[in-house]
Amino acid sequence: MADFRFFVSHPTRRTKPLALLAAAAVAMLACVPPAQAADTTPMDPNPGPAGNFAWKGFNWEKRFWGGAPQYNKTFAAANVSNPDANGHITMNLTNPTGEAPVGAEFQSTRKGFGYGTYSTTVEKNLETLQKEVVWGCLFTYDPLAEPGYNEIDLCEASAWGGGAAYGQSWPVTQGHGYWFDATKPPGEGNNTTVFDVTPDPITTHRMVWEPGKITFETFAGEGFAGSLLKRTVLEGATVPVPAQEQIHFNLWVTGGGGGDPARVKPESVVIRDFSFVAASGPAPAEPVSAIKLSAATTKAKSVSTTTLAWTGATGTSVTLWINGTSKTVANTGSYVNKIKGGKTTSYKVCDAAGCSNVVSVVT
Repeated sequence: MADFRFFVSHPTRRTKPLALLAAAAVAMLACVPPAQAADTTPMDPNPGPAGNFAWKGFNWEKRFWGGAPQYNKTFAAANVSNPDANGHITMNLTNPTGEAPVGAEFQSTRKGFGYGTYSTTVEKNLETLQKEVVWGCLFTYDPLAEPGYNEIDLCEASAWGGGAAYGQSWPVTQGHGYWFDATKPPGEGNNTTVFDVTPDPITTHRMVWEPGKITFETFAGEGFAGSLLKRTVLEGATVPVPAQEQIHFNLWVTGGGGGDPARVKPESVVIRDFSFVAASGPAPAEPVSAIKLSAATTKAKSVSTTTLAWTGATGTSVTLWINGTSKTVANTGSYVNKIKGGKTTSYKVCDAAGCSNVVSVVT
């Protein structure tokens, strides 16, 4: 285990650490048309279902739904570009009104990458990163893999608001690490080594995930020929084991730590490359869930009533996801949800074996 962890006084990094991110994922495909990526990498044998674009051998989808970790819960699919002529993706954190920033995120449609070698090359001078902004450089995440959610952070960077709220001054740092219990605060539920950022405009990051061990490396420049800026080896019983993790990149604003989150200026990051090589052959295809979900909605004045109906779930209770927020409900095969005002609401139902299709309702 590494001998350095985040201080306990550090603000909580996530509001329910990203457990919301996959909840409405498939539904977004109806809202953002797919595009052909400007990338010629051969597709992996298991690229994941079709998404908004194909890139580096896998299918990816852009986040449009709200929720954590962005402090005001606002994201926009338009803040993630399609791959350009060089195969690069640009992520933009925007603030069109000057008082309400909008985050950016995209994730793989494939679930279950598992042991292997992950790498990414990014273009961003982290010395200029605003103290309220979090660059969620490549990380894995499974919203159903409690309590740590299989979150492995290859190259996350932030000053976490700067620390003024705690009478401290936190610099922007980068981290190698993982969470094993997200119900605990930083320093107790994670195993993370942080290190100083450098002015290098381009950095390459690699991690090798093995049973009981993760090796992280960060290099200056593009590829692995540049200076090795940091190497971290974390070992032990708390190292995550493969589940149904997806790969994410995000750029968002934290509301803690004493910063001024509403007035952050636009930020951008360019992701130049990504690769994944499985430890031993391709990952197995995802199992198809037996749960089938449908929805019917009626509207009276400004209140919309949506009746959900599902079949195929096992157990006495199920997990119902509504716009990325989960709740446990009885497995009766139906649930009624009332919403005031007009918006898009996404639903899915999960049991111990898997999750239903995602249903989006526009009211």
